[in-house]
Amino acid sequence: MDEKDYKLILTLYKLKNITKTSEKLFITQPALTKRIKKIEKDLGTDLLIRSKKGVLFTPLGESIIPYIKTVVNTLKQMREHVSSNHNFIGGNLTVGVSLNYARYRLPKVLKSYTEAFPNVDVNIATDHSKNLYNRLKNDEFSIVIIRGEYKWDEVTILLGTEPMCLVCSKENANLSLNSYSYIGRTTDPISQGKIQTWLFENNISINNTKLWVDNIDTCLEMAKHGLGWGILPKICLENFDGYIKDLYFSDGVPFSRSTYILCKNFYCMLPQVKLFIQYLKRK
Repeated sequence: MDEKDYKLILTLYKLKNITKTSEKLFITQPALTKRIKKIEKDLGTDLLIRSKKGVLFTPLGESIIPYIKTVVNTLKQMREHVSSNHNFIGGNLTVGVSLNYARYRLPKVLKSYTEAFPNVDVNIATDHSKNLYNRLKNDEFSIVIIRGEYKWDEVTILLGTEPMCLVCSKENANLSLNSYSYIGRTTDPISQGKIQTWLFENNISINNTKLWVDNIDTCLEMAKHGLGWGILPKICLENFDGYIKDLYFSDGVPFSRSTYILCKNFYCMLPQVKLFIQYLKRK
C-alpha cells in the first residue's frame, strides 16, 4: 500500500459509497474497484462488503482504520517538519585531515563551524596525506584536507600554497649548511623527494645527519636551540623565534607545499559538507 491507497481507504470509509468515492478522488469506478481488489490481495483479506445501499467494512477492515489514520497523520507531521525546518543543517560530517593542517589551521575553522551548526555530528580523523588519500578512495570520509599533489578526478579545491623554509637559530643563520647538523624529519614520500632535490641542487650532504625526529614541533625546538637546521612548511612557523628563509629550486620556482580539499561529487551535494568547505575557504 502507498499513500494514495491510504487516502482511498479513508475516503471510502467516510463516504461508504463507491460512486461518491470515485467522484471525490477523480478516478473512474472500474479503476477504483480494481485498486480496492489489489489492496485486499496485498493484505490477504477482504476489507469491504458491497450492498445496494453502499459498502460496509468487514470487522478486520474496521480494525485497520486507526492504523491507516496514524500513518497518514505521521506523514503529515513529517511534511510539516520538513517545511518548517527547510533550512535545518544537521547530519554527519566525517573529515580526514592532514597532521599539519589539523595542528595549525583546523581548530579555528572547526570552532566557527560547530558554533554555527551545532546539529551537525562532526568526526575528525588525522593522518598522513597519503593514508588520507587512500581512505578517501575507500569512502571512509566525506572530505579530506590533504597536503601535496594527488591525482583526483572529482571535487578538488586548492586551499592555499605556502613556502617551504629553512629554519635554524638566529646565531647559526650565517653558517654554511654543510658545517653543522641537518635535523631530519619524518614526512611523506612526495615532500621528502622535493627536499632531496633541493639539497642536491645546493650541493648539501646530509649523509652524516645525527638528528632524526618524528614531528615538526621537535624539529623546531631543536633548531631554535642551535642543534641544527631543518626544512619546514611555513604553516608551522608563526611562533618560531629563529631564522626563517623561503626556499627556491635552481630554476627559480619556489619550493612550496599546497593544501587541497578532496571530495567525492555526491558528498559535495550535502549542505553540511558544502558549508564546511565554505568555512575552510574563509580561513
